[in-house]
Amino acid sequence: MSRVPPLLAALLLVVAGAAATLAAGGAVTAPVEPGDDPVVGVSENTTRVLLLTNADAAQFQSPNASVTDSLDAGYDDFDASLRIETVSERLDAAESQAAKRAILDNATTWAAERVASLREREQNARAAFAAGESSAREYVTQLGVIHAEAESLRNYLGRPTTDETLYAYAIIDDATRTRISHLRAQLATVQGPVRDRVADVVTGDRDSLRVHVAVGDGVMLSTIDGQYVRETYRPGNLDPEVANSVPDVRGIVQEFYPWVWNNSGGPSTRLLRGYAFESSVDHTHGRLVAYIDPTTERVFVERQWKSLSQHPVDVEATASANNTTMLVSRTYTGGPVQVRVENSTGAPVDATVALNGTEVGSTGPDGKLWLLSPAGEYAVAATFEDVELEVNVTARPAP
Repeated sequence: MSRVPPLLAALLLVVAGAAATLAAGGAVTAPVEPGDDPVVGVSENTTRVLLLTNADAAQFQSPNASVTDSLDAGYDDFDASLRIETVSERLDAAESQAAKRAILDNATTWAAERVASLREREQNARAAFAAGESSAREYVTQLGVIHAEAESLRNYLGRPTTDETLYAYAIIDDATRTRISHLRAQLATVQGPVRDRVADVVTGDRDSLRVHVAVGDGVMLSTIDGQYVRETYRPGNLDPEVANSVPDVRGIVQEFYPWVWNNSGGPSTRLLRGYAFESSVDHTHGRLVAYIDPTTERVFVERQWKSLSQHPVDVEATASANNTTMLVSRTYTGGPVQVRVENSTGAPVDATVALNGTEVGSTGPDGKLWLLSPAGEYAVAATFEDVELEVNVTARPAP
């Protein structure tokens, strides 16, 4: 497998003079159609993907390492740790169950206000980017800061398997445990595996990362970081009210992700006290985590990790000339797109690849290059010796 060069830095290099004595073109014929529920992405033979149906802005971007943001995230972590220690001390000193319940209620209310603040900051930042009032870099960097703060809060809240957390201390009050489960589900809307990597950049724990971000009726983030990683949040699929009935969650997963259902041992599902279901499953191509609203019975948060070496493709655009053929896979906005070049016998060809005239890498010894797809219509070109092959690709949704 050929991998994308670090940070796709070559995107910034304009091809000065590709040889083009013999050229051929083609076009993608069936781009992915986004929907409110997960749809077929690059192939029927892999996980479906949750997309936006409407996009207002989409760009590639790399977040900044910010001393100020790093200090803010660090302070928040310290603040949460100090608070849980304070809760523990106060509970030990409390002289009645009523006093302990009051301490837990106050501590949970503080967390609820923090969760609401984080969600509001993300929503405002998303709206500013969509309206062109802030840059993609500012938005993505802000997502990393919010993720880091949310992670501190998750550790403060805890879960059934953790000790020395608010959830563990709330053993005397089931209502508090219910509130904590709801808050953890709400935190999932401002966290994700791409944001986790961005947070590491913001706090200086890793080098920069190239991310594709799209916003509209939600937000999609994706990156290639040793593997393909993506996350989607669709707020319109989430009902903030708590459901009184329990839907057939396994049936929903089977309907939305039929390939996963047929190629795994079945999902592990947790009910977050009527607010959401968290369904996770490992499969032969990677891992899927989906948060499902029990009222709308739709996925409102989806996270995916995929090994590109195991990833199937459906070729939908080809161009051939002088016994050389380029094959480009079906994709979607922010999705993985494979460019493969081979000769008339099927042997791999190491060709230079460009998107919209900007060089992005080469297909290497195996004749393949994986890229992150931009949004909308763009040209993919491969140059080998005196042959230039080009196809037009459409990726949806697009602003």
